[in-house]
Amino acid sequence: MGTRLFFTKIGMINIVILLISLFNCSCKKESKTVTTVPSVTPPTEMVSIDSSAFYGATLPTDAVLSAINSVVANPAPKTALRVIDVTKYGIKPNDNADDSKIFKSLVKSNINLFFPKGTYDINQFVNVNAVQNLSITGEAGTIFKSTQDKILTLSGNLSTVEISGISFVSTKVSNVNDTEGLIFIACYGDNDLMSNINIHDCQFTNPKSQCNGIKLVSEGKKSMIENITVTNNKFLSIGRMGVEFQNHLYAPMLARYKNYYINNNSFVDIGTIQTGPAPSCISVSGYSVNGQINNNDIKDMHMNTSGNVYYGIENAGAVGLTTNGNHIHTSTYGFTGILGSGPSTAESIARGGMLKGNWTIQNNLIELTGSVTDKTKIRGMDISYTNGFTISNNVITTDGIGMKFTECQNGNVISNTVKVKNGNVLYFQISSSNNTVYKNILDASAGPDDGVVMFNGSTTKNNNAYNNKLIKTGGKPGGYVNWAGAFNNYH
Repeated sequence: MGTRLFFTKIGMINIVILLISLFNCSCKKESKTVTTVPSVTPPTEMVSIDSSAFYGATLPTDAVLSAINSVVANPAPKTALRVIDVTKYGIKPNDNADDSKIFKSLVKSNINLFFPKGTYDINQFVNVNAVQNLSITGEAGTIFKSTQDKILTLSGNLSTVEISGISFVSTKVSNVNDTEGLIFIACYGDNDLMSNINIHDCQFTNPKSQCNGIKLVSEGKKSMIENITVTNNKFLSIGRMGVEFQNHLYAPMLARYKNYYINNNSFVDIGTIQTGPAPSCISVSGYSVNGQINNNDIKDMHMNTSGNVYYGIENAGAVGLTTNGNHIHTSTYGFTGILGSGPSTAESIARGGMLKGNWTIQNNLIELTGSVTDKTKIRGMDISYTNGFTISNNVITTDGIGMKFTECQNGNVISNTVKVKNGNVLYFQISSSNNTVYKNILDASAGPDDGVVMFNGSTTKNNNAYNNKLIKTGGKPGGYVNWAGAFNNYH
């Protein structure tokens, strides 16, 4: 019987080289051995080679077969990154000297740049461009301090970049709206590809400038960022947004970031001086696919610096997003918990894009009270322009509205507990249709009699609301309200 051998792609390359060297060897003096480790990480995909591939060719010798069998039986171990202690290359912590230039010179592939504890001044941003297998790591007490908004930029084609254990601090004072970030992931080239970016166990602070903690932009014509994780970080006193991912290139309409995970982070005091567009602790905007925003703690976001409504989590175009297990709470300024914003249905159709959809919002705890005068700006959820969603097992208490839906279709609102003090518990408007509202506890007992569940407008129709417990002012049984032509919305 023919024998089938399995080799990695890299293993096949090595075998071809071995065959050539054995069949074409000469008595020339051997050159000095090169010990440099290749920079390419061996792929895990296996290639099947049938013995019939050798028919018509000179068969390998026993020595070659022995070498092949040795490679298969004893694959080379993955090469560990070389650790470089930056203090041995002229960088000194706590000396108030700018370390940017030396830092830049040390950035390359296949290394771990280690910064021992101490404060490092990075007053010119360091560009991490076109590298692979790079770690930039610190330990408890490692601080990157800067007089600028931007400290690290990732650009070009790169893969497998890890940033961990570092506190990023900007001392810049500025009222200018800066849409970049302390870490700025800039995927602008037409064909830029980035993969496997991992930012974890870091802290971000910039209380006096309107800049983000982390900003990702993928807006090259065919650019893509995939497999990015932002986990176990702390965002404390951020001027603008905590984490913002963006794809605002609409021609051609493509998903330019995918498989992203923003999980297990904490956000406190976000939007400290933002005066322009409404900020979020976490925002994913433009067309993207397959994301998670799970198990984050969002506390005391601002709503006192502008007239805009502030949001804990914003989905502005993501498809296939899960938003689960987050704790969103405040007792200071008040804000809105989870937002599904634009693009509008008309904008999506005009651009040839997809509506937000396949969105799961589950097991979140949202507790929002605050000093803002207009309590209707405090909303547990404000979901717009979404086709296909599930909202289940959430617990919401607010000084304002529980859930508001605008142009939302084919959704399920099931087994949630919602209690409000002002406005409606659930409010559907403007072409919100074919949604199911089932088995929820909807409590408006602590507020004025505004109606527990409101359906508003003649295009708000064919929603199926049933088996919900409705409580209105004074603890009396509540009801559904069809308003301004809304019809066929409950039974």
